[in-house]
Amino acid sequence: MNENTVDFDKGIDDCAKPVIDQAGREVIVIFEADAVKIAGLFECTLRDVYIRAMEKNIWPMRYIRNRVSIGITEQIALARSRVAVIGAGGLGGYVLQLLARAGIGHLVIIDHGRFDESNLNRQIFSDTGNVGQAKATVAASKLAEVNPAAETEAHPVSMTAENAITLVQSTHLAIDALDNMESRQVLHKACRKLKIPLVHGAISGFEGRLISLFPEDSAPAMLFSPAEELSSEAVLGTPAITPAIIASLQAMEAIKIILKRGCPFQGKMLYADLENGDFTTFSF
Repeated sequence: MNENTVDFDKGIDDCAKPVIDQAGREVIVIFEADAVKIAGLFECTLRDVYIRAMEKNIWPMRYIRNRVSIGITEQIALARSRVAVIGAGGLGGYVLQLLARAGIGHLVIIDHGRFDESNLNRQIFSDTGNVGQAKATVAASKLAEVNPAAETEAHPVSMTAENAITLVQSTHLAIDALDNMESRQVLHKACRKLKIPLVHGAISGFEGRLISLFPEDSAPAMLFSPAEELSSEAVLGTPAITPAIIASLQAMEAIKIILKRGCPFQGKMLYADLENGDFTTFSF
């Protein structure tokens, strides 16, 4: 251990403080203002400071409400993970928000679109001031305010057969928040080639579906069938509630896959009819 490492550790230790959590338990934490100062002093990222603090069993205060459901070694695993979210609109915006707040360390954001007024009903990053701006760039900027320890990489481009591998090759998994079959086919092929899991979600009206595809899985034909002239989402619309719920499930799938816990929707698809309260699982 060199002198700089010793000083880095000492800086973290000096900033660590005991707090009492909601259940009356004492927890040693580091507050973000202190962590930011350490990052500046040692010319590293806030994520680096948080990872080292957690290795010393010091919780970042922003994650203290995670600590029973997600253990400290799991929180470190989330901080070290890289997730690609393809689509930063209805589904993707909520997914990005949730993963950043959960503590995912690096988010790759891919979306060629720009916000317009029709997005204001459901896309969490859209507001009246950013209509016309690139979705990927806006998402990265807003996530920096949500969690500056979640590093972002914005790509305001379309995913194509030519660039798909390059865009997602450095990630541990990808999340399909797309709205067309052609792009989904390209993404699925890239994930299979790179041997990374793909969490697929789709919505239309008050209905949605979810499935996790691992490299060894054969995707159900219905998921990536030839593109129709009009998608069901275009026909039935997209009220705000549906993307929020399906995106939450996609974010949970990502966390389960990264942490290797629980039961992902592998080999089975969840169909949700929110209006009638019907959740059905189909096995493949």
